[in-house]
Amino acid sequence: MKIGVNLLQYTDVQGIEVFAKNLLASLARQAPDHEFVFFVNQESAKIFNLSTGNIRVIVKNFKKLSKLRLIIYQQFGLIRALRQEKIDWLYCPSLAAPIFYRKKIVTIHDCAALRFKEEAGPIARFYLRAVLWSVKYWSNPIITVSNFAKQEIIGLLKVPALKITVISEGVPLVAAISRDEVDAILRKFSLLNKNFFFFVGNLRPRKNIKRLLEAWTDFFSSHQNFSLVIAGKGSGQIEQKFSGDRQVVFLGVISEAEKAALYQRAVALIFPSLYEGFGLPILEAQSLGIPVLTARGSALPEVAGAGALFIDPYDHLAIASSLAEISAPQFPRGDLIEKGHRNLERFSWDKSAQTLLTVINSLAE
Repeated sequence: MKIGVNLLQYTDVQGIEVFAKNLLASLARQAPDHEFVFFVNQESAKIFNLSTGNIRVIVKNFKKLSKLRLIIYQQFGLIRALRQEKIDWLYCPSLAAPIFYRKKIVTIHDCAALRFKEEAGPIARFYLRAVLWSVKYWSNPIITVSNFAKQEIIGLLKVPALKITVISEGVPLVAAISRDEVDAILRKFSLLNKNFFFFVGNLRPRKNIKRLLEAWTDFFSSHQNFSLVIAGKGSGQIEQKFSGDRQVVFLGVISEAEKAALYQRAVALIFPSLYEGFGLPILEAQSLGIPVLTARGSALPEVAGAGALFIDPYDHLAIASSLAEISAPQFPRGDLIEKGHRNLERFSWDKSAQTLLTVINSLAE
């Protein structure tokens, strides 16, 4: 079978790109009899540079990459390319999908755009609703990444449960770096030999950064030897208000090596998001042996298992209290870290790819 994969929408590495790259690498290895055709732009060609022999890459070079250009090409140019290549089925690792193409398998990671108006502007919301309508009727089946996300799709999109297949994410590989490299990176950020909590992710409103900073103000009043490090695409207003104050450090977008260094020396990962379809940073932190402090809601308990300390993400005083609890000398860090390691045994890219391969093979039958 000839499987097309739509990778045109991606231009940098975030959670969906990590999911897609790891899942596709394992899928291609497990399905040597299938041919995979990756449709990429000049930037995603660098991200999805997989070397498996049954992968062929078709690069669409854009004079200028923009979301609008990519969307327009996916709705018209990609469909022409799929027909020219005689693709049997198209797999889309996210909602980046051609609306009027019927033979597709689409992954919905969450329904945040339906739950939170601030996730996207009016035009973007209209487009996302059109894609979701298309996926509801023309994706066979719909893929999602957690049981929580499945229930969201059933409830909000009125999709029959039997049409949805859950393919969990696996444990991401975090960059392997030496102790000297870790020290150099922390020295660069003026964090060497400092106690700090670490948040990594974009700063969309649902990530709950404002409430985290309110909690930090309360915590910091009695714990002034700690810092809060926030990495990822940032919000200018939040950064201007808090950067350099109360030992809050905004790093913006960081490299994989820098992320690995910060994970390894953090007191804990703090991930108080209000809504997640999965939550890869939890598995990253558990794989590197640091405690996890995360929200009791959405898919986060499902992902973290017993390997996390859970908080009420809507109560900044509860968040502050948990920061104090997990940073106390008597807190059983070793027990929580060990539970995190055991939790990782539930997640495997190979197992997830095998489930997707079963779906693809059933379509052929």
